[in-house]
Amino acid sequence: MKLNISLFARRYIVFGFLISLPFSNLFGNSGWHEEAFPTTISYASMTDQERAEAGFVAAVDSGKVFGEKSWSYELKQGGDYQMGTGWIEALSEGEVEVIITVNGEKVKSVTASKDLSQSKGRSSNDFGLFRLESRFEGLSPDSLIEIKTVPAGDVSYRLSFHLVSTTPTFTGLKVLNVVDFGALGDGVHDDMPAIHDAVAAARSAGGGIIRFEKEKTYRVIGRDDLEYEAVFELVGAANIKIEGQGSTVVLQAPDGLANIRQARNIQIDGLLVDYDPLPYYQGAITDINVDEMTIDIVVPDRYPVPLTGICESENPFFGRSFIPDYPGARTGSGENIYVESVTALEDNRHLRLQVPKTAIGSDTPNAGMIKRLVDAKQRGATEFVVPHKEYGHLGGWTNILQSARVKFSNVRYYLVPYFWLRVKGNTGPVTFHNVDLQMKHPETELYASWRDGFHIKNARFGTLIDGCDMDGAAQYDDTFAIYTRIHNVTTIDAKNKKLTLDAAFRDHKDLYSWLKGDWVSVWNKDQTRLRGMARLIELEDVPESEKRFHLTFEQLPSGIQLGDVVINDEVLNRGTLIRNCSTSSIGTENASNRFRASGICFEDNRFEDFSFLVEFNPFWGTPRSRDVLVKECYIGGGQSSVRLNWPVGMVFEKCRFDELTFSGTRNAENILLKDTSWSNAGGGEIIQAGVGSTMYLEGDIKVNGKHVHQLDSDIEKRISVAEGAAVHLPDGSVLETKLAPKGE
Repeated sequence: MKLNISLFARRYIVFGFLISLPFSNLFGNSGWHEEAFPTTISYASMTDQERAEAGFVAAVDSGKVFGEKSWSYELKQGGDYQMGTGWIEALSEGEVEVIITVNGEKVKSVTASKDLSQSKGRSSNDFGLFRLESRFEGLSPDSLIEIKTVPAGDVSYRLSFHLVSTTPTFTGLKVLNVVDFGALGDGVHDDMPAIHDAVAAARSAGGGIIRFEKEKTYRVIGRDDLEYEAVFELVGAANIKIEGQGSTVVLQAPDGLANIRQARNIQIDGLLVDYDPLPYYQGAITDINVDEMTIDIVVPDRYPVPLTGICESENPFFGRSFIPDYPGARTGSGENIYVESVTALEDNRHLRLQVPKTAIGSDTPNAGMIKRLVDAKQRGATEFVVPHKEYGHLGGWTNILQSARVKFSNVRYYLVPYFWLRVKGNTGPVTFHNVDLQMKHPETELYASWRDGFHIKNARFGTLIDGCDMDGAAQYDDTFAIYTRIHNVTTIDAKNKKLTLDAAFRDHKDLYSWLKGDWVSVWNKDQTRLRGMARLIELEDVPESEKRFHLTFEQLPSGIQLGDVVINDEVLNRGTLIRNCSTSSIGTENASNRFRASGICFEDNRFEDFSFLVEFNPFWGTPRSRDVLVKECYIGGGQSSVRLNWPVGMVFEKCRFDELTFSGTRNAENILLKDTSWSNAGGGEIIQAGVGSTMYLEGDIKVNGKHVHQLDSDIEKRISVAEGAAVHLPDGSVLETKLAPKGE
């Protein structure tokens, strides 16, 4: 059955003005790169049917205009909506206000103005470009969304946005029960072929609801060749809903739950995800021999007999030491220690792990292992988490790539064999609601994943991560990794308004991520000065180069120099919202957030044993993070920390920091802490303002229950201020250390 979604809203044009975005694509085939995305996917490149499936409501690119304008949309479908890739630019001196209303009630107001200043460390707003990304949740059918511009005087301006539905819909679709395709759900029989047949039937029908029997266990193996295979293969699919009804799917590495790519209107709901064989095992440490670079362990009977021999893997092959916080604790610390081979000793459960001298095969191959062994021995490591010789560090991705209107809900993964969720290059909204990564037996186990959790890159619409709980301290990489990459200027053709760029990290050209009309920001090499903004007209690949391509713009900012940094501001994951989530402290690591993106919001989360890291690292080709809001979040306990490296503009509002020091490591500019408290702070520092950092404390600031003004002169002992840094206190006073004159 073909899906007929009446998604295009009726457009009520106020003042007789509406210009739709021209549906044009930069290129049809860009060649292959690290993500193997050969084409660019956009709402512009979709057919009318595909846009309806993708939840498209409207695209506006106004061109230069004067006076008041308005765009109104009466929605045919209830649910959640999102405005993405939205901006307004003031083209002449003066101000213009954008007012967004839902059913007549104002929900957002943005005032844009022309400002030609180029002050160090300021945001793109100084060039007259203001962002409009927004979410509208829980709307009923026939709701009215209106976007209105109100200029002050005779100011000219232009604006652009996409309005889309984020809520998948499956009205009228046929239900396909997997049992009717031969799935037994007995936990023994391989049900992968039957599930694949059900998916194929739904796809051939133009969509369908694939339903599992309640609370059964489905063993899914498929090809037993150590090649990746997905339970739900959804490349190019549309209008597919998976109803798990609380059933469990048991996979075998390197397989993953879903491969969603260039897909639209997809939902996966109500599943538990497990792996057998496990991609790891644990053992009690009996000896650490630093001279011989070995670790001896005893593996308990709850694991199958481990495989022995040389550990050959195309991925970095590390295990994890465990140093408990106290005897018997399941919380603690540890380090990545690489494993070269496994040898059986007196029996097949007494094993010797051979450790190489360096981190062979990793991005830091010269990292020494001797120090890590010494640390494990001296600090009393009691257990070691070992990757399975065949299934450890192998596949397991759940992929959501180049897609729109995708939702995962009520899904719990017990563990994954390598990375968890790869969410990259998506055209439209992606939602995770109540999607957890939590161990089945936290009382004994120390493993949830070897690498990243939410691995999100180059999203045009921000990702919603809502009500998700993770055993983050048992994830041995980042819980949240949200990022894009920078590109470096190698040639400047001012006459033709063209820049030649090289990818700053490996071969990550990410050609699929550039679209006509995208705004880019151009910075000096260390991203301390914004040269200006430029709007993209054309992209030209250099196929014989792994790193090089050309971009042509409407105009080039003045002062561009070779080596400058170019960032695509439309794929900075703006509008990403992480809300009502939690991490636990069980494991040998701390949970972590490492993001290199802008326009991100964290709201009402509880992060235990958590490293909140804003990263700026030229080696990884990372941009400075901008415009980040952290609101009503708890961060504390264990090895928790807040470390801000080179962000521009962050707000921490009504946050609670427990047993940690808030550190602007370096050049953390315009950081606002408002109505924020520290508990269990002891007598040490609560804030470290690193070199070049500027922080502001406003409102109700408390330390161990006392208001900051009650600390009197003691506040200076609580806050350290490095050279060139300043901390503005609520009473208006400033703690600062002047830069020393050059030559001293």
